[in-house]
Amino acid sequence: MKRSSITLVGLLAAAAVVAAPTAGAPEQTPKRGGTVVFGPVAELGCVNPLINCGPGGPQYGWIFEKVLPGAFALAPDFTRRKALVSSVTFTRTPPFTLTYTIRPEARWSDGVPVTARDFVFTHEAIRAYYPPNHPHRRYIRSVRSVGAKTVRVVMGAPYAGWRGLFWIVLPQHALAGEDLARIWTNGIENPKTGTPIGSGPFLVGRLDRGRQLTLVRNRRYWGLHAAFLDGLIIRFCRATCLAPPPAEVLEGLKEGAVDFAYARDTEIFADLDRIRGTTVRLHRTNGWEHVDFNLSSDTGHPLLGKGARGKLVRRAFAYSIDRAKIVQRLWGETDPTYRPLKSAVFLNTDPRYAPNWGGYTYRPNLARSLLRSAGCQRDADGIYACGGRRLSLRFTTLPTRTRERSLELMQPLLRGVGIDVDISYDRALLQRTAKGDFEVASYAFTNVDGFGYKDVYGCGGIQNWTGYCQRLVTADLDQSDRMLDEPRRAQVLHRVDRRLAKDVPLIPLYQIPWVYAYKDTLRDVVPSPDNLLWNAENWWLDD
Repeated sequence: MKRSSITLVGLLAAAAVVAAPTAGAPEQTPKRGGTVVFGPVAELGCVNPLINCGPGGPQYGWIFEKVLPGAFALAPDFTRRKALVSSVTFTRTPPFTLTYTIRPEARWSDGVPVTARDFVFTHEAIRAYYPPNHPHRRYIRSVRSVGAKTVRVVMGAPYAGWRGLFWIVLPQHALAGEDLARIWTNGIENPKTGTPIGSGPFLVGRLDRGRQLTLVRNRRYWGLHAAFLDGLIIRFCRATCLAPPPAEVLEGLKEGAVDFAYARDTEIFADLDRIRGTTVRLHRTNGWEHVDFNLSSDTGHPLLGKGARGKLVRRAFAYSIDRAKIVQRLWGETDPTYRPLKSAVFLNTDPRYAPNWGGYTYRPNLARSLLRSAGCQRDADGIYACGGRRLSLRFTTLPTRTRERSLELMQPLLRGVGIDVDISYDRALLQRTAKGDFEVASYAFTNVDGFGYKDVYGCGGIQNWTGYCQRLVTADLDQSDRMLDEPRRAQVLHRVDRRLAKDVPLIPLYQIPWVYAYKDTLRDVVPSPDNLLWNAENWWLDD
């Protein structure tokens, strides 16, 4: 049995074995074979990355990435590495122009080269099927071919998130003239021939409803080598699920029904660690958990509002919870290096990270002092009331065991200070928060590059569900999304982070880890923050 926890240093070392693809010979013969069973995961409603076809739809970009890779991919060291492209150049004077050079050896599984026409086609498809706030619609003016392997993208303004623009590239020669909303229900194939198609190391073999998705080796893969494995089987949960059920994860590994599984419920680490012949790791993802306050005077609690008193109450709340204790209880025994997240902009694993929220430690006396400064007084039962309103808050989160444990740790500490919270769990929480139907909520964001936060923290942002509005923050976030100088951009984002820490529309809690476990006979597994299959073409089974 092997047990380890991934640190950033470990990720960097492991990532060194995953080189960017270069030229490869056609019809390469893999050194090894075998089929790996991965799962359980939520069932995919279809395999069309352009439409939302159920709980397992576009969220599983980590599967599509192995079939339809994009220009860049998020690597284990939390940086974006070139995939389909060999280089990208850009101008720093208007108009901001990106010029992508596609790898000369990059081709589709039917032998047709990946060309600039595929990038142009993909851009048009994204504009047709994604919402108005999407970067392809918000920032890009034009995408055109300037050579078979060269594509030029003209932006309306500089865009810091340009590496994430073409996260997927579609085959123009196969899809031209097709109704893109009706393709790829059960497989990613050329509608004109009915044969699987892709430019990645794997192709979609078939989607078996209620059971699994099968990926097979792309024998004409253009990278360093064709996949060693014959195939990958992605097993679905037995019943509808949003995350892998811990009982199914344990059962599958114990009985040998799966070779590789992951769980968002890190509490099962110890149970997995007791399964003989299994490697178990804690994997830091690009997600982070936070507590949001609804500052709206119409739908939120009046004591959390936008005025001076609301800010004092929110800061008191932040001093009333022990984030260090939460992290220690959740993962301390598994990974003693795990720390609370002390930034609302950068992840712990980001070299630009700074603990701008470090002052918010557990300080119950200071919390009570802030509440008194807000004009609050304790009732006979110890709960504060302010201006005739009792400080009793509805605290809602999604029904996962990790979140349940977090709130179970927070609730008595808050009550000890004098803040009463009524905890509830709701699978429709995100829909409710988007409508402003909450008082306090805990859920997750995903972010790596630090861009796009204007939508979350900016005045009127499409995902600004707290209702927070600070003009200087909005201006800085607008500027940061347009900055190409990363050190200067980081300075601006740290300034934003410090202002957020002062105003407290939310509280960052922790960078989200997953547990993943696989049989010791499965070799060379190196996941990335958002893709457990990051280097699946390098996996092999040592029987």
